[in-house]
Amino acid sequence: MKFRLADLDKPIIIVKAKVNGKGPFNFAVDTGASVTVISRQTAEKLGILENPSTPKKGHCCGGEIDMSPITVKSVQVGDVEAKNIPAALMDLSTISKCVGTDLEGIIGHSFMKDYLVVIDYPNNVISFEKPQAKKL
Repeated sequence: MKFRLADLDKPIIIVKAKVNGKGPFNFAVDTGASVTVISRQTAEKLGILENPSTPKKGHCCGGEIDMSPITVKSVQVGDVEAKNIPAALMDLSTISKCVGTDLEGIIGHSFMKDYLVVIDYPNNVISFEKPQAKKL
């Protein structure tokens, strides 16, 4: 499935995503993110709750960050959908300010791991495709 990139003037790739069937929301695509992230503000709108017994810290770029691990029922970009995926709740307001866009989430490895992801900057397109089975 191919998608037009939202805004090439921004230093990140933005796609429209649905979470648990609701949205669309502005999600950045981050090939270096280990999990998909949902902003705390978006999670509140969706009624996604943190588990009070889970740790509220994670690690990123060699440092500690405030985050809460969760599992999301579904994340969908166009017709491409991942179900029951690991995710994290984080405050994305600082990143949103830096990139000049209100980010509501980040598409990470937990979403992309089952797809061939192709970023075609000259044609302003990103695609998520199921890879062909390997032939022996």
